[in-house]
Amino acid sequence: MENGLYRGNRSNDNGKNKKITVSGEGTVMAAPNRATATIGVRTESPNLQDAQADNAQKSNAMLASLLNLGVTRDDIKTADFRIDPIYTYEDGKQFFQGYRVTHLFTVTIRNLDQAGLIIDTAVENGANEVMNIQFSVADPQAYYNQALSIAVVDSYNKAQIVARTLGIQTPISPLSITEETQKGAPGPFLVASLDTSAASGTPIEPGKLEIKATVTGTYVSL
Repeated sequence: MENGLYRGNRSNDNGKNKKITVSGEGTVMAAPNRATATIGVRTESPNLQDAQADNAQKSNAMLASLLNLGVTRDDIKTADFRIDPIYTYEDGKQFFQGYRVTHLFTVTIRNLDQAGLIIDTAVENGANEVMNIQFSVADPQAYYNQALSIAVVDSYNKAQIVARTLGIQTPISPLSITEETQKGAPGPFLVASLDTSAASGTPIEPGKLEIKATVTGTYVSL
Protein backbone atom coordinates (compact mmCIF):
# COMPACT_ATOMS: atom_id res chain seq x y z
CA MET A 1 0.00 0.00 0.00
CA GLU A 2 1.40 3.42 -0.95
CA ASN A 3 2.19 6.30 1.43
CA GLY A 4 2.84 3.95 4.34
CA LEU A 5 -0.88 3.49 4.95
CA TYR A 6 -0.67 -0.25 5.50
CA ARG A 7 2.18 -2.60 6.21
CA GLY A 8 1.73 -6.34 6.65
CA ASN A 9 3.67 -9.58 6.64
CA ARG A 10 2.95 -11.56 3.46
CA SER A 11 3.71 -14.83 5.25
CA ASN A 12 1.09 -14.08 7.88
CA ASP A 13 -2.36 -14.90 6.50
CA ASN A 14 -4.41 -14.84 9.68
CA GLY A 15 -4.85 -11.05 9.61
CA LYS A 16 -3.03 -10.51 12.89
CA ASN A 17 -0.16 -8.14 13.62
CA LYS A 18 -0.91 -6.02 10.56
CA LYS A 19 0.16 -2.40 10.98
CA ILE A 20 -1.88 0.53 9.71
CA THR A 21 -0.58 4.11 9.85
CA VAL A 22 -2.98 7.00 9.36
CA SER A 23 -3.26 10.66 10.24
CA GLY A 24 -6.05 12.27 12.22
CA GLU A 25 -7.19 15.87 12.39
CA GLY A 26 -9.30 17.76 14.87
CA THR A 27 -10.68 21.28 14.62
CA VAL A 28 -12.38 23.41 17.25
CA MET A 29 -13.92 26.82 16.60
CA ALA A 30 -13.51 29.30 19.45
CA ALA A 31 -14.94 32.76 19.99
CA PRO A 32 -12.10 35.20 20.82
CA ASN A 33 -12.33 36.93 24.18
CA ARG A 34 -9.31 39.21 23.97
CA ALA A 35 -7.24 41.10 21.43
CA THR A 36 -3.97 42.95 21.12
CA ALA A 37 -3.45 45.95 18.87
CA THR A 38 -0.45 48.05 17.95
CA ILE A 39 -1.40 51.71 18.41
CA GLY A 40 0.96 54.65 18.19
CA VAL A 41 1.93 58.13 17.15
CA ARG A 42 4.09 59.26 14.23
CA THR A 43 5.27 62.88 14.09
CA GLU A 44 7.52 64.77 11.69
CA SER A 45 9.39 68.07 11.91
CA PRO A 46 12.49 69.73 10.45
CA ASN A 47 13.72 69.99 14.04
CA LEU A 48 14.34 66.81 16.05
CA GLN A 49 13.41 68.35 19.40
CA ASP A 50 10.11 69.59 17.98
CA ALA A 51 9.30 66.17 16.52
CA GLN A 52 10.09 64.50 19.86
CA ALA A 53 8.09 67.00 21.90
CA ASP A 54 5.09 66.73 19.59
CA ASN A 55 5.25 62.95 19.74
CA ALA A 56 5.53 62.91 23.53
CA GLN A 57 2.56 65.25 23.93
CA LYS A 58 0.33 63.22 21.62
CA SER A 59 1.47 59.88 23.05
CA ASN A 60 0.75 61.01 26.61
CA ALA A 61 -2.68 62.30 25.60
CA MET A 62 -3.47 59.03 23.85
CA LEU A 63 -2.34 56.94 26.83
CA ALA A 64 -4.37 59.05 29.25
CA SER A 65 -7.48 58.56 27.12
CA LEU A 66 -7.01 54.77 27.15
CA LEU A 67 -6.53 54.73 30.91
CA ASN A 68 -9.76 56.72 31.26
CA LEU A 69 -11.55 53.95 29.34
CA GLY A 70 -10.39 51.39 31.88
CA VAL A 71 -7.38 49.96 30.05
CA THR A 72 -4.78 49.25 32.74
CA ARG A 73 -1.14 50.27 32.59
CA ASP A 74 -0.19 46.58 32.71
CA ASP A 75 -2.01 46.13 29.40
CA ILE A 76 -0.02 48.87 27.64
CA LYS A 77 3.64 48.49 26.75
CA THR A 78 6.01 50.11 24.29
CA ALA A 79 6.43 47.97 21.18
CA ASP A 80 8.77 50.28 19.24
CA PHE A 81 10.34 53.71 19.51
CA ARG A 82 12.50 55.08 16.75
CA ILE A 83 13.81 58.27 15.18
CA ASP A 84 14.40 58.33 11.43
CA PRO A 85 15.79 61.07 9.20
CA ILE A 86 13.57 62.15 6.32
CA TYR A 87 15.05 62.63 2.87
CA THR A 88 13.65 63.52 -0.52
CA TYR A 89 15.34 62.82 -3.82
CA GLU A 90 15.45 65.05 -6.87
CA ASP A 91 17.59 64.64 -9.98
CA GLY A 92 19.59 61.96 -8.23
CA LYS A 93 20.38 64.21 -5.28
CA GLN A 94 19.42 63.64 -1.66
CA PHE A 95 17.89 66.47 0.36
CA PHE A 96 17.45 66.35 4.12
CA GLN A 97 13.92 67.34 5.20
CA GLY A 98 13.82 66.64 8.92
CA TYR A 99 13.00 63.85 11.35
CA ARG A 100 10.26 61.32 11.89
CA VAL A 101 9.59 60.07 15.42
CA THR A 102 7.49 56.93 15.85
CA HIS A 103 6.27 55.54 19.16
CA LEU A 104 4.21 52.35 19.01
CA PHE A 105 2.43 50.62 21.90
CA THR A 106 0.99 47.13 22.23
CA VAL A 107 -2.43 47.41 23.86
CA THR A 108 -4.24 44.37 25.25
CA ILE A 109 -8.01 44.65 24.91
CA ARG A 110 -9.81 42.36 27.35
CA ASN A 111 -13.33 43.52 26.54
CA LEU A 112 -13.90 43.04 22.81
CA ASP A 113 -17.09 45.08 22.98
CA GLN A 114 -14.82 48.07 23.62
CA ALA A 115 -12.34 47.34 20.83
CA GLY A 116 -13.78 49.85 18.36
CA LEU A 117 -14.21 52.48 21.07
CA ILE A 118 -10.62 52.03 22.26
CA ILE A 119 -9.25 52.48 18.74
CA ASP A 120 -11.46 55.50 18.01
CA THR A 121 -10.55 57.12 21.32
CA ALA A 122 -6.84 56.60 20.69
CA VAL A 123 -7.13 58.18 17.24
CA GLU A 124 -9.16 61.11 18.57
CA ASN A 125 -6.40 61.77 21.09
CA GLY A 126 -3.38 61.72 18.80
CA ALA A 127 -2.82 58.19 17.50
CA ASN A 128 -2.27 57.95 13.75
CA GLU A 129 -0.90 54.40 13.55
CA VAL A 130 -3.13 51.40 14.28
CA MET A 131 -2.18 47.94 13.02
CA ASN A 132 -1.95 44.23 13.70
CA ILE A 133 -5.09 43.52 15.67
CA GLN A 134 -4.59 39.94 16.87
CA PHE A 135 -7.52 38.04 18.34
CA SER A 136 -7.02 35.23 20.84
CA VAL A 137 -8.63 33.25 23.63
CA ALA A 138 -7.59 33.46 27.26
CA ASP A 139 -7.07 29.68 27.57
CA PRO A 140 -5.99 28.35 24.15
CA GLN A 141 -4.68 25.09 25.61
CA ALA A 142 -8.16 24.01 26.65
CA TYR A 143 -9.42 24.39 23.07
CA TYR A 144 -6.33 22.71 21.65
CA ASN A 145 -6.84 19.74 23.98
CA GLN A 146 -10.36 19.37 22.60
CA ALA A 147 -9.01 19.45 19.04
CA LEU A 148 -6.34 16.91 19.98
CA SER A 149 -8.94 14.52 21.37
CA ILE A 150 -10.96 14.82 18.15
CA ALA A 151 -7.81 14.16 16.10
CA VAL A 152 -7.05 10.94 18.02
CA VAL A 153 -10.60 9.65 17.48
CA ASP A 154 -10.39 10.61 13.80
CA SER A 155 -7.15 8.66 13.44
CA TYR A 156 -8.65 5.57 15.07
CA ASN A 157 -11.79 5.72 12.93
CA LYS A 158 -9.70 5.98 9.77
CA ALA A 159 -7.62 2.97 10.81
CA GLN A 160 -10.80 0.94 11.32
CA ILE A 161 -12.04 1.90 7.85
CA VAL A 162 -8.73 0.83 6.30
CA ALA A 163 -8.79 -2.45 8.22
CA ARG A 164 -12.34 -3.32 7.16
CA THR A 165 -11.67 -2.32 3.55
CA LEU A 166 -8.61 -4.59 3.34
CA GLY A 167 -10.23 -7.44 5.24
CA ILE A 168 -7.80 -7.16 8.13
CA GLN A 169 -8.89 -8.81 11.35
CA THR A 170 -10.39 -6.43 13.88
CA PRO A 171 -10.33 -5.16 16.58
CA ILE A 172 -7.23 -3.03 16.19
CA SER A 173 -5.15 -1.45 18.93
CA PRO A 174 -2.96 1.68 18.87
CA LEU A 175 0.74 0.91 18.69
CA SER A 176 1.82 4.57 18.73
CA ILE A 177 0.20 8.01 18.53
CA THR A 178 2.40 10.96 17.55
CA GLU A 179 1.28 14.54 17.98
CA GLU A 180 2.25 16.76 15.06
CA THR A 181 3.21 20.41 15.30
CA GLN A 182 0.30 22.58 16.34
CA LYS A 183 -1.07 24.62 13.46
CA GLY A 184 -3.88 26.92 12.55
CA ALA A 185 -2.98 29.94 14.69
CA PRO A 186 -4.90 32.97 13.52
CA GLY A 187 -3.02 35.63 11.62
CA PRO A 188 -3.14 39.33 12.41
CA PHE A 189 -6.01 41.46 11.20
CA LEU A 190 -4.43 44.56 9.69
CA VAL A 191 -6.18 47.87 10.22
CA ALA A 192 -3.30 50.09 9.02
CA SER A 193 -3.31 53.87 9.43
CA LEU A 194 -6.73 55.26 10.24
CA ASP A 195 -8.50 58.33 8.94
CA THR A 196 -9.06 60.55 11.98
CA SER A 197 -11.90 62.32 10.18
CA ALA A 198 -14.10 59.20 10.09
CA ALA A 199 -17.55 60.10 11.35
CA SER A 200 -18.69 56.65 12.42
CA GLY A 201 -17.15 54.25 14.91
CA THR A 202 -14.58 51.70 13.80
CA PRO A 203 -16.26 48.28 13.42
CA ILE A 204 -14.19 45.41 14.82
CA GLU A 205 -15.35 41.89 13.93
CA PRO A 206 -13.38 39.17 15.75
CA GLY A 207 -15.18 36.28 14.05
CA LYS A 208 -14.12 32.79 15.13
CA LEU A 209 -10.69 31.28 15.68
CA GLU A 210 -9.91 27.89 14.15
CA ILE A 211 -7.73 25.76 16.42
CA LYS A 212 -6.36 22.56 14.89
CA ALA A 213 -4.51 19.47 16.06
CA THR A 214 -2.98 16.68 13.97
CA VAL A 215 -1.74 13.25 14.99
CA THR A 216 -0.22 10.26 13.24
CA GLY A 217 -1.36 6.91 14.58
CA THR A 218 -0.02 3.43 13.99
CA TYR A 219 -2.42 0.59 14.79
CA VAL A 220 -2.01 -3.16 14.88
CA SER A 221 -4.63 -5.87 14.47
CA LEU A 222 -5.06 -8.13 17.48
